[in-house]
Amino acid sequence: MRCSTHTRMLSLLALLLCFTPAWAGEQPSIPVDDKPMQIDGRLPRSGLVTTSPEPIPEGLEEVEMLRESLGLISVIQPKTFSTLNRLAKLTDSDEQLGEGEPAGYIQTKRGASSKVFSIHKLDPETLLLVQSDAPDRRWTIRADVFERLDISLDPAPSRDGFESTREALSLELPSPHIESPIVLDSKTVRSRIRISFPRLTRVVGQETFRVRLPKNYNPDTPAGVLVWISPNEAGRIPEIFEPICDELGFIAIGVDLNGNTREITDRLQNHLDSIETLAQHAFIDRDRVYLTGMSGGGRCSGILQLAFPEHFAGAVPIVGLDTYHNAPTGNGAQYWPKRLGKPTGSTMKLVKERRIRSITGSADFNEPEMTLRTKLLSGDGIEAKVDVIEGMGHSMPNALQFSTALRWVDEPRLEAIEQNTKRAEQILDETSDQDPDLAGVRRKLIEVMQMLPYSEQAWQAAGRLGYQKPN
Repeated sequence: MRCSTHTRMLSLLALLLCFTPAWAGEQPSIPVDDKPMQIDGRLPRSGLVTTSPEPIPEGLEEVEMLRESLGLISVIQPKTFSTLNRLAKLTDSDEQLGEGEPAGYIQTKRGASSKVFSIHKLDPETLLLVQSDAPDRRWTIRADVFERLDISLDPAPSRDGFESTREALSLELPSPHIESPIVLDSKTVRSRIRISFPRLTRVVGQETFRVRLPKNYNPDTPAGVLVWISPNEAGRIPEIFEPICDELGFIAIGVDLNGNTREITDRLQNHLDSIETLAQHAFIDRDRVYLTGMSGGGRCSGILQLAFPEHFAGAVPIVGLDTYHNAPTGNGAQYWPKRLGKPTGSTMKLVKERRIRSITGSADFNEPEMTLRTKLLSGDGIEAKVDVIEGMGHSMPNALQFSTALRWVDEPRLEAIEQNTKRAEQILDETSDQDPDLAGVRRKLIEVMQMLPYSEQAWQAAGRLGYQKPN
């Protein structure tokens, strides 16, 4: 009796299924003979660049304030392991590396398994990775690969911290200036600003950053930052900011020759770079960086706040505000044009967690636009207010009026600090007689350091884990 074609196909399928290996649906193994970033044939789950081959205790790699004590240089993002594997080349070179110390170490982990590599600079363009438990296993890779993947081999420079001040101090930030991790190149403008901007042309190090330290400035305590976006060529800090900066302990920073006549891309980039440069000299509270500016500077503050809410905790635009709305003027089909695209996803979620409080005057020609834009922001679920000061024109408010606005914008962060302080003190009290080597106690002490980094409570928690405050 002859089998039908259908019957024969079913029989063949059944035969194939019988011989299909159990691992067929799993992640394919990486060839173990020529790829450095693999553990037991799989990509690592985590990676660190360190100054020592000694492992960093679990959980501490996320504690920013202990990086120097731990010798932690940078964290390798898991998504970069495939690229490192693709670009690293296995070498049989037995070149002697001499007595010099390695440039650093790469520590990788997957579950309970780990692998460590020493990093050696063969020449300015080439790195050599040597597997620590098998020194004959070596790979070369171009140094610029690490730069492109944002993997640093250089420990962060020590902050000079400025000196403590009894009275306020104005100064100019010295060189070298530091480029912000946010670079307004075409890709970033396209993804975050989402409208056409001029090409970025500013040169790092050729600007002048003006700083005002508050009264009773303490270099050991992270300070909030007030970013002043001036409409004219003078970047000095206006006197009306001084009372609230002294009260809240804010460092204020501005940029010279960065007013309304400057191309907006360079203008915004300079303020981003100024923050990063300031961070090389002072401990700053990244959760308390606020924006303000007058006229065109107020418009810039709105753009930065809405486009990069992960870097700015709130804004106080003065007599100028830009948003992502085409705001109807009420005169036929005319509208005030949007200056950026509407944030989406996680960016919009963060925008809604920030506050914007604008200041204008009843005699300010921008008042109708600012009032409408604030209403549109509020309609989108964003915490936004506008103060319309009776009789004020296109000018700066007084110190009290500005302080009222900034204090409201900063209120959520101050409340969070108060709650975190109570929680930290509770943890320290509860664990005072407990063994810090116990996993549960250890987690709680790490929680304190993450809630209130660099604070007295955080260093007390660190001390219980054996880490002292650097001199």
